[in-house]
Amino acid sequence: MSAVSMRRTHLSLLIKPAAGLCNIRCTYCFYRDLSNLSNTHDTQANNKIMTRETSDKLIERALDSGASDITFAFQGGEPTLAGLDFFEHFVNSVNTRNNRTARKIKISYAVQTNGISINNDFAKFFKENRFLLGLSLDGTKDTHDFFRTDASGGGTFTKVLKCAELFDKTGVEYNILTVITAQIARHIEKIYSFYKKHNLAYLQFITCLDPFGRTKPDFYSLTPELYERFLIKLFDLWYADLSAGNYISIRFFDNLVRAAAGEPCEQCGMSADGSCPGQFVIESDGTVYPCDFYCLTEWRMGNIFDLSFEQLANSANMLRFRESSKLDSQKCAACDMFKLCRGGCRRDREVSVYNIEGQNKYCAALYNFLSHAEHKLYLIARQFGGNKH
Repeated sequence: MSAVSMRRTHLSLLIKPAAGLCNIRCTYCFYRDLSNLSNTHDTQANNKIMTRETSDKLIERALDSGASDITFAFQGGEPTLAGLDFFEHFVNSVNTRNNRTARKIKISYAVQTNGISINNDFAKFFKENRFLLGLSLDGTKDTHDFFRTDASGGGTFTKVLKCAELFDKTGVEYNILTVITAQIARHIEKIYSFYKKHNLAYLQFITCLDPFGRTKPDFYSLTPELYERFLIKLFDLWYADLSAGNYISIRFFDNLVRAAAGEPCEQCGMSADGSCPGQFVIESDGTVYPCDFYCLTEWRMGNIFDLSFEQLANSANMLRFRESSKLDSQKCAACDMFKLCRGGCRRDREVSVYNIEGQNKYCAALYNFLSHAEHKLYLIARQFGGNKH
């Protein structure tokens, strides 16, 4: 396990300014599952808003890392619960420190949100500071409100659509993030049509996570069979639109085109060798973990008050995380779809009702889907290179 240098590289940080705090109740929330585990980090400390002292130390560490460009991405819980003043202070602190440096570092911002707390002031701020927003929407009103309700049990679909309208009005860049549950998978044709009707043309679909150690599927669990049918149906709809000159950006398919073109993929779980390089996930108290799916005591890497990002990158738990993420190289090397598949997310190799530990539960689903889509992906790659994204 070799050391990693942070010099002259891109630094991407996933920050949880409001920790696990959230203003809605999603049935399938994996973060709530993490907080309920007995071996998780201090949940009391983790349910506090990040202080300015912590955010300033985080910014100091990031800008002193030697990276030539930095992405500050905010997630939760619901990150906007930290308040607009938190984000205003954060951006001002970044600008002040960056202006003092001899070389100007390229800064990018992103926020993943449920949209419930966002008002005109928030939207204006995001636009002025070029934030990219990921807005969570689980399809149509029926599928969305089935899973995503407010504290009183009321559906949040209407509020999310109003947030999207506000983003359109103010010119905020945003993607739609949809969690693929069994219900979403069964209704993807209707959902895709709904997104097109509302001009939602930048889409990300994220597989629903079952809790750690779950040996029986829940009612929302995404089975491999459902995932395979979902991917094939969505791809065929997407390809038909693309062939007709109507391009819809679907992140996974965009990255498959990159892979087919022989270009690097930017999506997590699609590195060229199938391993996971790890992330820097920063909790509200400054504690750092290698992945937002593994914010557990056993994977704690350290704290930004104590360690630089280069030290964190070479911490024992980061190196262990990378090592344990390596694929069954013999099996994958013999697979004719690995050049596109890349092995998928490490989390999908956890033991579950669908697989044994170390095997991706969606392996067969991905193989069958890619066998269906391979020819068309290479046609797109030859026509556009990797630039159809």
